Amino acid sequence: MVAGAAVQKLMANLQNEQEILMNIADMVTEVFVAESALLRLIKMADKQGEAAVQLQADMVHCYLNDAVDKVNKCGKEAINAFATGDEQRMMLLGLKRFTKAEPFNSKDARRRIADKLIAENKYAF
Repeated sequence: MVAGAAVQKLMANLQNEQEILMNIADMVTEVFVAESALLRLIKMADKQGEAAVQLQADMVHCYLNDAVDKVNKCGKEAINAFATGDEQRMMLLGLKRFTKAEPFNSKDARRRIADKLIAENKYAF
């Protein structure tokens, strides 16, 4: 949504908008890494069972929780850099919808991960 609107709005001048391109690149990177982590977790769960990969699920969930916020921030920065008025408001609403996430207690998940590492006194994954 953000990349398409930026291309339509800025056309040939987009090459001079390095900040917007950086925001879009950061968004794409976060989505790619999030998808890769999730697919890897699904593959592990299929092989080992969900109970065996609970801590890996915690790690992926923590990452996804942070990635949604990063994508939202980069999207807002990009939208605010090229859109105004009603277009801006509508795009920000769309971004909010696409980056909505369920509440997640990352503190408890991070503590479970840390407890495993502390107990084994080494990298356990």
